[in-house]
Amino acid sequence: MGARDLVVVAAAAASLTAQSARHPTFEAASIKPSSPSSPGEMIGPAGDRLVANNAPLRMLVQYAYRWDGDRPFLLSQMFGMPEWAATDRFDVQAKAGDGRIVPQRELQSMTQSMLEDRFQLKAHREMRELPVYSFVVAKSGVKMKKSADQTLPADDERPRVFDPSAAPRGRFRLIAKPSPSGAITLAITGTAIAIPRLIRILQQYLDRPLLDASGVDGLYDVQLEFGLAQSPPAGPDDNPGASLFTAVQEQLGLKLDAQKKSIEVLVVDHAEHPTPN
Repeated sequence: MGARDLVVVAAAAASLTAQSARHPTFEAASIKPSSPSSPGEMIGPAGDRLVANNAPLRMLVQYAYRWDGDRPFLLSQMFGMPEWAATDRFDVQAKAGDGRIVPQRELQSMTQSMLEDRFQLKAHREMRELPVYSFVVAKSGVKMKKSADQTLPADDERPRVFDPSAAPRGRFRLIAKPSPSGAITLAITGTAIAIPRLIRILQQYLDRPLLDASGVDGLYDVQLEFGLAQSPPAGPDDNPGASLFTAVQEQLGLKLDAQKKSIEVLVVDHAEHPTPN
């Protein structure tokens, strides 16, 4: 680790300590072990509340702590978690208390306070060299159409609601298309999309952090289709879809380049099972 990385680590650690001292807090929070019969994991904002069902500590930490603006840490960027943080599940109901609709970033900050208080969580940020994907321009050049209106859409805190017929500027519309074999092709379309927003949605389908090294500025209209599961075709008319890597290169003129780079990670120094309500 070079001198520059050491400075970044020190700054990040100092920032995390300072943030801990000024986090807003929930007025009340209930944390209970989930029933063994509880359905799949869920966590999200609900007005002035945070609601989580069947959520492991690892998932709560991913919701609360962000990097690169507003991106959750991937599992490959999280270190020091106890084993039970992935296996023990909790139902959480936490209320802000003032009745207003609380922006998500504020709820995330309140969740940090809750984790520090109830799970005795202690964590710090540092830089480590990890496998990543870099977004670069393919040899063919960018194939996306530049949006006619280059005015940056407002990036507010309201929950996203996807219109089944169209997505508003700066947002995506997602349609899953099942094939006879059970494979799913995902169609993603959006207008007035900046590269950072495109990266955030594609990150959901990658196991490594995706970094922007494209140098592409401006807003673009995006049309992308790729297969989520590469099952063998069930017949001559069955098309499970191209892989994400192939689709990005052929349809967008961009490329996901596998590299190793120094990026921010979250290290959990201590965590305990939650204190009683």
